[in-house]
Amino acid sequence: MQHFFHYKYISMKFSSIAILALPSSASAFTPAFSASSRSASNSRLHVATIPESVGISVPKLGNNNDNNKDNEDKFGAMKVDLDGIAFSTLKGKALSLDHDDFPTRAELAAVIPKDCFEPDTLQSLGYLSVSTIGTAICTAIGVQMINVIPVNLLTSPIWAAYSAVTGTVAMGLWVLAHECGHSAFSKNKALQDAIGYIIHSIMLVPYYSWQRSHAVHHQYTNHIELGETHVPEVAEDGKQPGSSLETRQWWLTQFGEENGLVGYGIFQLFLHLVVGWPGYLLIGATGGTGRGVTNHFYPDPLTTPDMPNKELFPGNWKEKVWKSDIGIAAVVGALFAWVATSGWGPMMALYGGPLLVINAWLVTYTWCVFRFRLLRVLRCQSHLYLQASAYGRRRTSLRC
Repeated sequence: MQHFFHYKYISMKFSSIAILALPSSASAFTPAFSASSRSASNSRLHVATIPESVGISVPKLGNNNDNNKDNEDKFGAMKVDLDGIAFSTLKGKALSLDHDDFPTRAELAAVIPKDCFEPDTLQSLGYLSVSTIGTAICTAIGVQMINVIPVNLLTSPIWAAYSAVTGTVAMGLWVLAHECGHSAFSKNKALQDAIGYIIHSIMLVPYYSWQRSHAVHHQYTNHIELGETHVPEVAEDGKQPGSSLETRQWWLTQFGEENGLVGYGIFQLFLHLVVGWPGYLLIGATGGTGRGVTNHFYPDPLTTPDMPNKELFPGNWKEKVWKSDIGIAAVVGALFAWVATSGWGPMMALYGGPLLVINAWLVTYTWCVFRFRLLRVLRCQSHLYLQASAYGRRRTSLRC
């Protein structure tokens, strides 16, 4: 249901709407570009035509008379300085709509088929069965393999391949657990939470803690201060020691522009795909600064938040965080018992490796959704849920 909202309707309603964005020169994940690529990319931004059937009027931005042509070449249709911007495949297009141009919740709900709001328990259980059986088959094969193929450096490519296959298959379980967190799995809340809790715990993710933070993530999609994940650095933060901009510059200085960008890219891939997900759970990595440093296993912020009234785990959510930790503790205890009896090799081969692949897939598809070279930055009072969700597919960030 949530995904239908984000993809189906937004794609249908806004597929022909242009996108306008500002560059984030200090973005944690955007590589630097050469002068030649910058000059080649500098061009006038145009607002795309919207079909009349959409029922949205786009304000005319700028003008194209000869007297202002040179000015538009430099500043674009919305008078934004384009100098030094390296465009993505969107070619500098961006949403240029005002709040009034967006549909209301009622208008949005009216065009979504009613059955999309009704969880189908039997269908969900069917999907769960498919993913469970597939994961069980892969695990059974792994158990048989480990009796024949020992886990060591020489056999690591074999076990890496096993992890890639098993982790990819088991990713289906994570997707279903995600739907449990959205209350989209079943109308039976007890069944839904039980399934979500078990799968999340097995994957070392505290269920209720993530349920809350993920809801906040959707509520504050593309919000610079309160966004939960993949929030880019603002310019002033990029000047701080240890910032991504400073780190990227170090790579360029040490290895030159071409090799430096390759090295920095590999470094970022490691940080995201291996460290990223645990980092988010432990310290709220890539999140905004408004809530301070957060931890999904401990309900209170680890540092003094900029916005104390926007606490990640308020009220009874604190108790739910502790309830989530019970499941994590049980799984961690079982893993230690496994290691004590069989050693680290079998545990990593059959569980640790596939889990890393699951985490990598999770970060990969969210990273792809949330990273574009161009960003539009708005103020806090401009943040509306529907607008942010529409912008979300086109990577627009909102800032106080």
